[in-house]
Amino acid sequence: MKSPRLAILVCLTGFYLLVGSREPPWGDARIMAEVTESIVTRHQVRVRRAWPPMSHAGPDGKIYSQYALGPSLVSLPSRLVRDHLADPGTPSAPMAKIVTGHMGQAVMGALTCMLFFGVCRRLGATPRAASLGALTLGLATMVLVYARSPFSEIVQTACVLGYVGALLAVVEEPTRNRALAVGAWAAALLNAKAVFALSILGGAIFLVVTWRRDRKQLGRMLGWAAAAGAPGVLVFLLYNRARWGGLFETGYGETLGLMREDPVDGLWGMLLSPGKSLFLYSPPLVVGALALGKFARAHRGPALLLALVGLPPLLFYSRFLSWAGDWCWGPRYLTYLVPLLLIPAVITAGPAMVRTRLGLGAAALVIGLGLLVQVLGAAFYWDSWIRIAMSVQNTWLGKPNRNGAALPQNELGQCDSCFEDMHGPQWLPPLSPIAGHWWLLTTRNDSWIEAREHAPWRRYTTLSMGYLEQPVRAVKLDWWVFLWDGDDTPASTRRLGWSLLVGFAAMTVGGGVWWWRRVRAATA
Repeated sequence: MKSPRLAILVCLTGFYLLVGSREPPWGDARIMAEVTESIVTRHQVRVRRAWPPMSHAGPDGKIYSQYALGPSLVSLPSRLVRDHLADPGTPSAPMAKIVTGHMGQAVMGALTCMLFFGVCRRLGATPRAASLGALTLGLATMVLVYARSPFSEIVQTACVLGYVGALLAVVEEPTRNRALAVGAWAAALLNAKAVFALSILGGAIFLVVTWRRDRKQLGRMLGWAAAAGAPGVLVFLLYNRARWGGLFETGYGETLGLMREDPVDGLWGMLLSPGKSLFLYSPPLVVGALALGKFARAHRGPALLLALVGLPPLLFYSRFLSWAGDWCWGPRYLTYLVPLLLIPAVITAGPAMVRTRLGLGAAALVIGLGLLVQVLGAAFYWDSWIRIAMSVQNTWLGKPNRNGAALPQNELGQCDSCFEDMHGPQWLPPLSPIAGHWWLLTTRNDSWIEAREHAPWRRYTTLSMGYLEQPVRAVKLDWWVFLWDGDDTPASTRRLGWSLLVGFAAMTVGGGVWWWRRVRAATA
């Protein structure tokens, strides 16, 4: 019976496009989009804006992106078809630009879930269990938010999971083609973000440990992997040289100067803080974390692989002063870790939980909470609440002294990701983005007097914050369909909008039925 993997890809690509954001690329994503645009229109890789604050010009005096090339390349196909959806300068062009700007990430989000299904099947999960795991990953974890946003984290996540899957496959059956797949995924991962060279090294160590008694096999498999990965490594090196003049110069020199956080504090923030805990933003991972020990005892090799691939970047980020990755939804640097932590939940905890009512209830609870958190994350663009929270923080707790901040202040006098400005949303429960989005969503139809009484900070202070009424009411629901729902929307924009909406819905429903039938046939 054929696998439902292609059906998963179609269904979830359609779904992520259907629920996509209305926002154009901002911050890091904006620079990556500029690289894509520069490649298409000027056949160059330079950009117009220096970002982030640690950026610098290249030796030729021109501005280049600090980020890896992979995420920009992922957006190339959708950029090439953008002008076919709407001619530049026409009324429908702005909407076409935004929708196509999210297509690459939507495909990578669906690919992540498809690869997760394959890894779970390889580790012994039934088609139904692997499908439920893929749906949980795609709908009830941070993967949903980053699959509908033009940031690079979902590209990194797909490449990490592809690399892990390829390594599991080659150990199971050491063939040339599977070794070539390992090298190809390693190269893709390197070009997704340079820090994942640590994960690639971890995967190589896994192969060395696995075949330590068969050096001939080890050499043959590593040789084929290196051959497949060499072109991607060459692209990585040449991109470095084109920007910064050296093959091994990544442009992160000033950023590495911020690697001075206490790793205990960094880990505490990413995993357990009230504003950025990975488990708050992806509740199903609680089950995965609890199942880690049992999973490691039952699957020693895969558990070692997950540790060697997943832990090095985690420890690296724990030393970074901006470990939260703000501005963002949850600890975005750990998006890559979400599927790796969910694997034990599907493989080890899942079969045990479905045998009892208590277990089923617990599974339903964490999945339901995960769905709720992602709905909140998708309801508004994260900048909206962060700006409100920072304003409340300054009014309520006082403006911080930024004179000694690790990064320079921006044009608004703020330090974009510094502790001085971001400690509220990261560490203080009343300024948590989850609490904030819940308040914004549940009080949309209330008067300001009613809404402010339910604001998270009202538990602690009676300050009225009356000046926030207009900014709060200006917060928009973050769905691309609202770009063309106004009475004054041009007819051409409406036609394009309806065509895209129907097409995305057809992909979602058609792919879902196809997926369900394949799984049903496999378990009949």
